[in-house]
Amino acid sequence: MRLEHTTSWRAGWSSENEIDVALYIRDALALSVSEGQVLPPVEPRVPVHIPPEVDRAGVQAQWADWWVDLLAFLRNRDDPDPRSPRARYGRPALAQGSAMRQAVEFFGPAAARHFANARGPALRGAGEPVDGTPWAPGFYRRQIVAGERLGQLVREAEVRLGRRAYPFRLNVIEISVAGAIWLRTAEDQLLVSSRLAEDGPGLEAVLREVIDELV
Repeated sequence: MRLEHTTSWRAGWSSENEIDVALYIRDALALSVSEGQVLPPVEPRVPVHIPPEVDRAGVQAQWADWWVDLLAFLRNRDDPDPRSPRARYGRPALAQGSAMRQAVEFFGPAAARHFANARGPALRGAGEPVDGTPWAPGFYRRQIVAGERLGQLVREAEVRLGRRAYPFRLNVIEISVAGAIWLRTAEDQLLVSSRLAEDGPGLEAVLREVIDELV
């Protein structure tokens, strides 16, 4: 969802089914990942399950490239430039018969149910804030509140700098993984855990840091 759109900048907060499925497969098949792609386990935890119809070794060999291509697709999907990867190639391809395609088809429905429950209010038992702040559990509430705060932080940066923000875009993707963590996967792309999204001051500190670099 687009949360703020001005003549100079654009920011959005979303969850992405493909990201959910990729992380679910990673945990279900107990895949190892490279250092730059390490994220905590999915929350709630996904039980390890390696069905005979899924080629785990093949998925292990293909997962990292699929993850990188997926993040690039999400960054470029709204890019009007006809030369962009999104315009040329569209959604990252899974070759017919590939191990990754088999894994996505097998685990996709289970992943959808898993994450729908996880976000509904997010992370049941985490507890509501006691000080009356609006950072209440629930993905859509977080999406709205984060969008409002993103706009405020940009305006605060503009006042501090004495000029309008330089043109930029920022795509924040919420992920259901353990811990209050964030990972900046590109200048304009940020992965944020649901637990961090529920921590108003913690999330604001991260957003402020990223926005200060962009404006």
